[in-house]
Amino acid sequence: MTRQEAQERAGKLGLSTWVVEAIAVGRKSEAVDVMCIGFASIGVPIAEGENWEEALDKTVKIIFSN
Repeated sequence: MTRQEAQERAGKLGLSTWVVEAIAVGRKSEAVDVMCIGFASIGVPIAEGENWEEALDKTVKIIFSN
């Protein structure tokens, strides 16, 4: 899934998308991009993932689960 597709799907839920660079700490530190879905205007993610599909799946489960 592209970022544009993620933006469109999140937009239908009234949400935003953004990417955060996270740095794993340890013997083998490396930077990874974390895809975020939530309220970008206040910097509050509802869900995060290593790719857009994962982040959107988590978001939908949180919003629509009982």
